[in-house]
Amino acid sequence: MSKASITRMWIAGLIVLVAGLAMGGISLGLMLANGGTWVPAESGSGSDFIPTINGFFWSTVGFMIVGFTIAVAGGIVQLAAWIGALVNTYQIEDKAWFITLLAGGLLGLVSGVFGFAVMVAYLVAGPDGMPAGRARTAPASAPYMAQAQPMPMADMPAPAAPQPVASQPREYSTMR
Repeated sequence: MSKASITRMWIAGLIVLVAGLAMGGISLGLMLANGGTWVPAESGSGSDFIPTINGFFWSTVGFMIVGFTIAVAGGIVQLAAWIGALVNTYQIEDKAWFITLLAGGLLGLVSGVFGFAVMVAYLVAGPDGMPAGRARTAPASAPYMAQAQPMPMADMPAPAAPQPVASQPREYSTMR
């Protein structure tokens, strides 16, 4: 995968992620603001949300589900772009970018800031593992591999004779 493809994929994933989070977050805010009432908690500290079960409440729940699902899809696209960047940089002799992307991505699982920063650094200044001007292809001639040879007939065991099938008692052959 070329660096240009990785860049397009990562940016598309970022846009989808942000759009999904915005849709889910706005829906959540609308539900909490207008989809019920806040009452003092029975314990005396804090408040409890009691939803008003109506069309507005269920619409906001539906939009939250759709929005956060879209955000997950954007995150998966970004994960695929990160894996593509790892594969791309692994093919280069100098493994500094590979190690940086791997460490930053794994730290990004703890705090997303690291993964985001490392991917932005790679997209801005990282190398492209693809050869310039042509797509990667398989080598023209594969190295010689020994082919399996058939066994001589004299070494093969004789096939087993078919065994007769025992007949079933008459009472088992019909359904009652």
